[in-house]
Amino acid sequence: MESSQKYPLSELVHVDEFTVGGKEEGKQGRSYDSKKKKAVIAVELNHKHQIKRVYLKSN
Repeated sequence: MESSQKYPLSELVHVDEFTVGGKEEGKQGRSYDSKKKKAVIAVELNHKHQIKRVYLKSN
C-alpha cells in the first residue's frame, strides 16, 4: 500500500487484511491459494482516536 505522498499516514495507524466473500468450505484460517479477492485496509486515527483517514487496497 502506498500513499499519494500528499497525505502520508502518521500518528496512530491500524492495518489489517481480509478476504472478500467470507469463509471457504473445507479451509481453516487464512488461505493464500484462494481465488477470492484479498484486501488490506489502513485506518489512521487522530489523538482522540477518531478516524482521520482510511486507505484500502485489493489485489
